[in-house]
Amino acid sequence: MFATFVSTPAPSTTHSSTTSSSRSPASSITVACPNPGTERSSHTTGSTPAVRPKRVQVARACDWCRVHRIKCDSEQPCNNCRTRGGECSNKGASPIRTLPHAFRELERLRQRIKELEREVEKRDKVISSHQEEVARAYASPGSQGAPVARLSGPQNVELNAWGEPGKASRHIEGIFMSTTQHPQKQWFGPSSQFFFIGRMHSYLAVALRQTHSSQSIQIHVANKPFTNSCVPSPGSTEPGDVSSPNLSMDPGLSPARSLSATQEQYFLDVFWQNHHCGLQIVDEASFKEHYRSLWTPGERFRKPSPLVDIILALSMQQGMPPSLMPQRDRLSAEHSSHDPVKAEIELDARWHYQRCQGLLLSELECPTISTLQCQMFSVIYLCCSSLQNMAHSSLAVAIRTAHILGLHLEPSHELPRRERELRKRIWWSLYTIESKTCMKLGRPWSTTLSEATCTIPADDYELAMQMGCSTSPGDNVTWLTYTVQLVKLVLAARTVYNAFYQKVGLVLSDSGNPNPSLYEDPAAIETCATFLQESMECLGTWKRTVPNTIQNKRKRNGTPMSTDRSPLAIEIFAPVWLQRHRLWLELLYHNLSMNLYRPFICFRYSSDSHAMALTTITHQVVTDTHLLNGWHEAFQWQWNAALTLLGFALAYPAAGEILSQVRTAIDLAIQSCEIFGRDFSVGLSAAAVARDLAKKADIIRDTTRQAGADFEMSAHVDGNLQGSELNQQNLC
Repeated sequence: MFATFVSTPAPSTTHSSTTSSSRSPASSITVACPNPGTERSSHTTGSTPAVRPKRVQVARACDWCRVHRIKCDSEQPCNNCRTRGGECSNKGASPIRTLPHAFRELERLRQRIKELEREVEKRDKVISSHQEEVARAYASPGSQGAPVARLSGPQNVELNAWGEPGKASRHIEGIFMSTTQHPQKQWFGPSSQFFFIGRMHSYLAVALRQTHSSQSIQIHVANKPFTNSCVPSPGSTEPGDVSSPNLSMDPGLSPARSLSATQEQYFLDVFWQNHHCGLQIVDEASFKEHYRSLWTPGERFRKPSPLVDIILALSMQQGMPPSLMPQRDRLSAEHSSHDPVKAEIELDARWHYQRCQGLLLSELECPTISTLQCQMFSVIYLCCSSLQNMAHSSLAVAIRTAHILGLHLEPSHELPRRERELRKRIWWSLYTIESKTCMKLGRPWSTTLSEATCTIPADDYELAMQMGCSTSPGDNVTWLTYTVQLVKLVLAARTVYNAFYQKVGLVLSDSGNPNPSLYEDPAAIETCATFLQESMECLGTWKRTVPNTIQNKRKRNGTPMSTDRSPLAIEIFAPVWLQRHRLWLELLYHNLSMNLYRPFICFRYSSDSHAMALTTITHQVVTDTHLLNGWHEAFQWQWNAALTLLGFALAYPAAGEILSQVRTAIDLAIQSCEIFGRDFSVGLSAAAVARDLAKKADIIRDTTRQAGADFEMSAHVDGNLQGSELNQQNLC
């Protein structure tokens, strides 16, 4: 783009340069035009022109230097990129100057087209094969599903026996289980932690010949379901003005918990640096203008606002960094799960959450975008409080609010672009939250894309500038790219999830057993495992399309997004938001993959392990950085991985070398849970449960070694962890 000419000045400048170029078109050295100012000075003084030093020639400037039109060098990275601490890339194609070069480029493009066609053909075969199996099962005369009707018209619409679009569900496994918070049994699907805990419980009862409570494998949560003890009236301006007459029911939730302006500003800054980075559903400029309008000069407290309250609750729930605590309180927080400062902040967070819910009651009939934002943040708050059923119920209300506001439809072009893109981000963020929650609990969906027309939001530099972020680290990646990649990842995982559990339902329904179980039929396990392995190509496609800039680099020549357990090469000079986006995407990818593979924990092991990779990354980050401090979802991912590792250790006490690697990963997981416990006590509970299960796994391992034979569970034990020796990958 910017050619560099190197030579000594010549009298006939233009003609010499042109002639030289025409004689040697492939030459990399040409004649430079002399400096006009130097030439005039030479003629005036009559002296001989000085010989200019030879400039270092750069074949092509890097992308960043070329965009900013500054001088680059031949180093990698160049000096400019090293100074700014950013990525130095050169991905622009060199211009085609010769006919042979053009032919080579055409041939390269032809080969690339053939590769893409083969990938599309392979994907279509997998999808069509699955669709044919589903259609064949439903068309069979002895099918247990509801009959399918076809309507004539321009398109065939399939209705089940209840007149609803789609086909009837097949057999679905699940479990009714009580939690540590309530003795009432609740239903959890086959992809949930609780279903896996139920299998572990049945296994331990037979392996150790002892009766164990399933709650002994669950983490104990300090939070209890909320009371109506501090619901303020919608018109309240004072923190002590509450409408509930039952305030004395929970004296810990005193209403006089409003923060000062300085305290609120601190926790709002925490929100912009953390939750806003991962849940991009609030326009920062509009929110700050709204927040300023709530303060009246001379008043001690601001006017009530549900959006401000729930954002403050989220930030307080994340906790105060230990570095800002007094030394005595910091030492107490590190060695005790009952830190008084932490407990006080948690009570303040709960009070703000409840005041937000009271204020939202008056908006339910005529909701706004702000209402939906409050409901989505409330779901996150409840999830981080380990109140999964409350979060799931609140999520359903948020989805209905989104439908009322029409966010599932493509925004009108009459709206400003900034507002259109905000509506898209809100809808797709809600979709990802709902998808992750339902896959985590194994429960049915509340959203379907068949009734939505909203397209995936944009993430271009111009839009990011309007949102207040002027940094673009390369590969056209902006602060908004995370939401786009998160949506694509969840879409891919949900596609695999739907196809896999539909396949499991078909296999179990065709088994002829009135109460079929996947773990009592080795042939069914093998069929489903083969199908899942082919379907996982959908996630592999997503991984290959993630821009390099938003991927974590690895040390020791490790591959990004892989399970080789190589350490992360954390780019400390990159923006904090970019470091977190890289980390969150990779951890979520491993978590979703691990959940999909976990039903086959009984298969032959492999050293490539999503659970071990997630544990290794998490332990490195929580030990060496502060990127995951107070981040409850990261703790949930780590606890999920710890359960998977413990299940593998229990199922394969004679696994040899792989068992020692799993055991090492379990110790890392326990350490990570203890570090998370500095921010929330549930982390310490998880570490205690994992430590207890690890001891039981060691007992079974020692018993197996003494017996001198592989430890195998009976195939007739319902919910067992053993199975036939089939091909297993990426399980533990």
